[in-house]
Amino acid sequence: LAIVAGTSLLNLVSLNLGPFGSIWPASLIWAACGWANQGPNAVVGLILFGLGLWVDLLTGGPLGAWAVVALVAHALTMLTARFSTAMASTPMGSAAVTGLFFLIAAFILSISSGKGFNVLAILVPIVSAVVVYPWVAPWFDLSEDEA
Repeated sequence: LAIVAGTSLLNLVSLNLGPFGSIWPASLIWAACGWANQGPNAVVGLILFGLGLWVDLLTGGPLGAWAVVALVAHALTMLTARFSTAMASTPMGSAAVTGLFFLIAAFILSISSGKGFNVLAILVPIVSAVVVYPWVAPWFDLSEDEA
């Protein structure tokens, strides 16, 4: 929770890559992907929604937009894992699946709100989040493995 909230604060730093958007990872992907192994869970859903609202406040986006994107990506990642374990068998693979759903949800939300969609501006944070995910994945594993 703290890592997503903290990483999201980087959105306040004005450093970006022009048309490529922010260089900071879309850390909501980490939570949506990492917590997908929990299955349907109301607490996880509420936390993702809260983190999405936090990102909305930091980025100046429409309130609830990133919350919806995170929840949709999380739900679709869970669904994909149930039907295709091969796609989500590695941390990078599962993050890539979540990132793809994140991109699709952001695109649909942007188009439905009447705003244009800058693919590069959202793709750079998604790709950086997917690439970094294998290193942060253990922090999002809520499973209780017995030793």
